[in-house]
Formats: sequence, C-alpha cells, structure tokens
Amino acid sequence: MDRQLYDIWKYRALLRELFVTWLKVRHTGSLLGVVWTLVNPAAFILTYWVVFTYVIKIDLPNYAAFLIPGFLAWNFTWNAITSACEAVIEGNYLITKIAFPSEILVLASVGVALFDFLVALILYLFFATLAGIAFTPIALALPLVLFCHVLFTLGLSLMAACGSVFFRDIPKLVGIAGLLLFFATPVFYPESVIPATLRTVFGLNPFTPFIALYHHVLYYDTAPPAHIVAGTVLLATIMSLAGMVVFRKFKPLFAEHG
Repeated sequence: MDRQLYDIWKYRALLRELFVTWLKVRHTGSLLGVVWTLVNPAAFILTYWVVFTYVIKIDLPNYAAFLIPGFLAWNFTWNAITSACEAVIEGNYLITKIAFPSEILVLASVGVALFDFLVALILYLFFATLAGIAFTPIALALPLVLFCHVLFTLGLSLMAACGSVFFRDIPKLVGIAGLLLFFATPVFYPESVIPATLRTVFGLNPFTPFIALYHHVLYYDTAPPAHIVAGTVLLATIMSLAGMVVFRKFKPLFAEHG
C-alpha cells in the first residue's frame, strides 16, 4: 500500500495534467467553453428549484432544498464510477506502452467528477441562501461528509474500473445498477416514508447513510446521529482500502486484456 501511494505521488504531475486535460476536452469546440461548467449545474438547480417550489408541490417543507443536495451527491458517485471505467478501458493502450501507475487514470476521472460536484454544490449553497435558507454551524460538517463520500466513491470507482478491463459489460451494468439503487436510496424521499417492514432492507444500501448525512447537514440542520457518522467513516475507509488493494492486485494483468 505504501509503495502504491508513493508511485501515485511520484507521478502527481501526470495526474494533474490528465485532470486539466479532461476538464478542457469536454468543452472543446463550444462557444462558451469552460463556462458550461457553471451553466449546466446552475440551470439544473434553478429548474428543479422552480419546478418543485411552484409547479409540483410535495408535502415536505422546501422540498427542492431536500432533493437537490442528495441528487447532486448521487450524480457525483455514478458519474465518477462510469467515467473511471471508461478512462481505464480507453486508456489501456497507454498502460501497455508507458510505465506509470494506472490508478492515476481513475484518480483523474474521479477528480473531474468531483470538480463538477463541488461547483454544483457551491452554486446550490448560493441559490439556497438567496432563497432565504439559513445555514447554521452544522453546515461546517459538510467537508467531513464530502471527504468520506469521496473516499467511498474512489474505492467503488477503482473496483469497477478494474473489473471493466476484464469484463467490458461492467460499465453498462453500472448504469443499470445505478438506476435500481437510485430508487432504493432516499434521495427524493425522506427515510420516514419507508415502511417499517422494509427499513432493514433499505438500511443495507451502502449509499443510504451518505445521502442521510447530506440531508442532516444541509436540510434538517441537525447533528447526524453518531452511529450514522461512525458507519460512514468506517464504510468509506473500508471501501477505499479495498479499492486500492483490488486494483493493485489485478493491474499487472491489464496489458494482457488491452
């Protein structure tokens, strides 16, 4: 593990170059260029805010303020996993020709997804403030929530990307799994509406505690229960370590499946 981290640090310049390049290449040829990085999330947030405030009324105070953070968090995870799979598959020709830690491909792709998420999250906080939502010191826990969420997502991305080298159907399966899990995760509904008989089953969903933390910190304005905080920290740690170990074990075989 130490050697793995050392190699990544050694090639940090390459990681930074890939990150910047992939950020730029998404908007190559467009008139607005990188401005789309702001326009897309701003349009999304404003649309959802208007629709769920004035058009579709949900029996939950400030429903848009409940929905949007969880939705943004969910999109970050699945965009990161999908892009990580694509990055390793499409970049496998580099792995066969250049000696560098292939984890960098995953880290760069997750970094791009994280950048988009942070921009969207900052815009959400801005619009929420304009809408009259007052954030208290509880919101200062957001960086900790984000850190755990990123570790968890990175671990999943490493494992999914590793598997996609050997089984090219994994990116498509990730899309299907994401659709199914989305409705099993309290992103657009509060956990309180889940029938008591199903709460144990829903509780097995590893995404549930992360979304719950975002809701506690940015919507309910209450300190998250200790067991949820402890569970997410443990889950994030285990998943990130597992992702690193699995990727390190199988990456020597990537060249054979290029």
